[in-house]
Amino acid sequence: MTTASTPHPSRRRLLMASTLAPVLSPALAAASQTSPSAPGGSRQPGVASKPDAQRMRIAFGSCARQEKPQPIWATIAATQPDLFVFLGDNFYADARDEATLRKRYDEFEAVETLQAFRRATPHVAMWDDHDFGDDDVGGDYPLKDLSQRLFCDAWQEGPDSPRRRRSGVYESYRFESGGHTVQLILMDLRFNRTALVADPALRTGYDTMLREAKLSGKPMKGWYVANPSPEASMLGEEQWAWLEQQLREPADVRLIGSSVQFAADGSGWEGWANFPRERQRLVDLIRSTRAEGVVILSGDMHYAEFSRWEAPQGYPLWDITSSGLTEVWAIPTPNSKRASAVLAEANFGLIDIQWPSKDQAGPPDAQIQMSIIDVKGVTRLSHNLTLNQLRFPIA
Repeated sequence: MTTASTPHPSRRRLLMASTLAPVLSPALAAASQTSPSAPGGSRQPGVASKPDAQRMRIAFGSCARQEKPQPIWATIAATQPDLFVFLGDNFYADARDEATLRKRYDEFEAVETLQAFRRATPHVAMWDDHDFGDDDVGGDYPLKDLSQRLFCDAWQEGPDSPRRRRSGVYESYRFESGGHTVQLILMDLRFNRTALVADPALRTGYDTMLREAKLSGKPMKGWYVANPSPEASMLGEEQWAWLEQQLREPADVRLIGSSVQFAADGSGWEGWANFPRERQRLVDLIRSTRAEGVVILSGDMHYAEFSRWEAPQGYPLWDITSSGLTEVWAIPTPNSKRASAVLAEANFGLIDIQWPSKDQAGPPDAQIQMSIIDVKGVTRLSHNLTLNQLRFPIA
């Protein structure tokens, strides 16, 4: 989100900012230099193997402005997650020159509450637009190569890390827990992304839309529209090929990190809805690879919600949005795939996976609890799934 004093085309982000008041854990730092299990395959981050564990807890969140207080890290730490996933907008660079980008990284690494959390908690990270470079930017961002180097330095990716060599910082990890495997896939939705398409009439009428939304309390739609072009891309072909390889790896549960919302439809803001061919391509890829157990983790929107995408000949794809760690957007937005209330407060997400007991009567089935937690540690949104609900129908 941009500050009120900074001229920028994204007026939604301007309003948000103007009206709302350095070391990785040693285990993970070492693991970041571990070679992949196969060329391009999933890496093993610094999370202790727990062969007899009955539960795995993964926390996640996005959108933390570096100049604001960040008390939420103590709340997250109190939940004792096995891993925290930074989903993007981990700080706000909004940089159009090298000096500013470097300065913003320095500011990020000076937030002691955040850095203390990083030192104490195994974690992995992906970027979104603001820490990649600037508001809503994609593959045309002129400083993206520098941004990749600074990202890898800040998150202590070793000199041989594939994240330094790829066309983007996408990565995949594997965790062994209770005799089961959890795969975490972090997609890079910035480095190769085609420019967004905006509706000029909606952009011009923004101030009127904003006034009406404030008065009526009705959802406010953004100005981005779908780009149906076959050339429009979110990932780029290299990343698509890599993603197919990841989805073919065996895993019991697959968490896919998407820095923007996957399932939300009709908001008019950033999301996979702006690239309908790419979204359908991901749905088709999950089906063709027979990848089961997929849950999508997303951020960006400055509020939290659950969305559900029905996939014909497949199983429902749940999209759990957690945003933001400091940032809040209180004006409702439309989303035809919404499957929960909306929480417009500082929040983070939790995925609790409860593995079946070996002496459990009947067919064993893992339980997946999806939760959104506020800064006081109170669960505000929650939904339970069984792993059998994330499997393809038997033909």
